[in-house]
Amino acid sequence: MSAQELRACPVCGGQDHRLVHSQRFMSGPLGNGYNVVVCKQCGAGFADKTPLQSQMDHYYADHSKYAYEHTAGAESPWDFIRFEKTAEQVSPHLLSREIHILDVGCATGGLLSVFKKRGFKNLLGADPSPACAATAERLYGVEVRAATLAQMADWDERFDLILMVGVLEHLREAKDAVNVVSRLLNHGGSIYCAVPNVEGLADCVNAPYQQFSIEHVNFFSHGTLKRLMRECGMGEIDAWKWTVDWRENITEPIVSGLYRRKQTQERNDFDTATGAALDRYLAFSYTEDQKIVSVIDSLVRTQEPILVWGAGTLARRLLATTRLAEAKIAAFVDSNSHFHGQVLAGRPILGPNEIASRRESILVCSVCFAQEITSAIRMEHKFSGRLISFPTKGT
Repeated sequence: MSAQELRACPVCGGQDHRLVHSQRFMSGPLGNGYNVVVCKQCGAGFADKTPLQSQMDHYYADHSKYAYEHTAGAESPWDFIRFEKTAEQVSPHLLSREIHILDVGCATGGLLSVFKKRGFKNLLGADPSPACAATAERLYGVEVRAATLAQMADWDERFDLILMVGVLEHLREAKDAVNVVSRLLNHGGSIYCAVPNVEGLADCVNAPYQQFSIEHVNFFSHGTLKRLMRECGMGEIDAWKWTVDWRENITEPIVSGLYRRKQTQERNDFDTATGAALDRYLAFSYTEDQKIVSVIDSLVRTQEPILVWGAGTLARRLLATTRLAEAKIAAFVDSNSHFHGQVLAGRPILGPNEIASRRESILVCSVCFAQEITSAIRMEHKFSGRLISFPTKGT
């Protein structure tokens, strides 16, 4: 096959899967879609037909949106609430503030900065993006190396705590990644992982199908996360299920756990939670998507000239699955500079600084960041025209 390859189950290695959904994108930077499947051997959920890990590494190194260019690299107050919660979960299990901590996939270093404020001294981050590494040093004075997990396999350093927050859902080779990281542990060291919890997706507020994003290729329950770590020789020390406020009125379910190397074998039960949770999430997403389709159909019918703010997962999914491309779109707008100058659905992708004098209405093609985008359009970019938003759950 070309860029997209069939996968074995990232948890148990099983080859027999049940198809639950086909996700489609127009001109996605990591391909035009994938199949969401459930492993018939262990019950884990994941995306089949995804790019190779080397291609994903290249994407995160050169096209990462996690450098947060629109805020000069600074993460939001909502992000720091999550970081503080992570530190609260982990801290009771740590022996001293002299331990060596590594944050894998650290973006611009916000979580490391929280540990730094709490008095931890030996901190290091790793992220594929050189821009993220430079920003972490500039903002927080923490060292971050531009490195993929494959490159980290050659490191000589050892750590007492390794953080993987919002990482495993992005990795095609999740088991290989955990094995690399576990070899970097000192004796008695721990790995802390946090991922979206598939069991709560249908109960949280975000855009429909958004968890099946361009970047997400694994869908974890508590059971499948625990089993993945067990398959890599790591036993669960503690675990948490919690809900975070991703942005105002936008929530996400999280499952996190702390793991240490463990020699004893435990029985692996079939995970019945993931398949049922994915079915619930798909039913929720279909219902919510009809509200968005209604807005799009109205724009197609009226042929009102519009700019579409957003060239990411939601926009590319809607271009592939609805009549959005038939609307009278003059251009797309996105704060991610990697998109600027590109063409999507035959229209140019502009930077935010190009909209102030435009006369078209703007369709805000985001749910999670809709309020932030709306505020930026009005306050920073001085756009006074009509704004069109998508309905959210309960509206």
